[in-house]
Amino acid sequence: MPADAQTDDPGAARDHGAPDERRTAPPAPPAAAQERRVALQVGDLFGLDVRPSRTFVWLGRRRAGREAIVSLGGPPSVPRRQLEARTKQVGATQITYAGNPAITLPLSVYRAARQAFHARAARRGP
Repeated sequence: MPADAQTDDPGAARDHGAPDERRTAPPAPPAAAQERRVALQVGDLFGLDVRPSRTFVWLGRRRAGREAIVSLGGPPSVPRRQLEARTKQVGATQITYAGNPAITLPLSVYRAARQAFHARAARRGP
């Protein structure tokens, strides 16, 4: 292949016949794509991140892997349009949200209540 030839295949210019690993991996979602959420960080005490599919709770400052995760059932859903994350500071509390909190919080409460109702009904049996 001539040096000035351009191709859309990043593995085409390689001398060996090994398949390009990136071709088999699923495409990553855009960095801006995110689930709707409302997150609170109360000083250095604790934090809470509420999403329609799950809730994260942690003590102290948030560190990846150190959160407790409460599933609210169902897989996460990413809206079709990009949600802009916004942050507000109210005293020692930092509030971060993506999407409208007036929709996110009731949706999360509904899903949590529905899951609790189904879990209670399953314990009782028929």
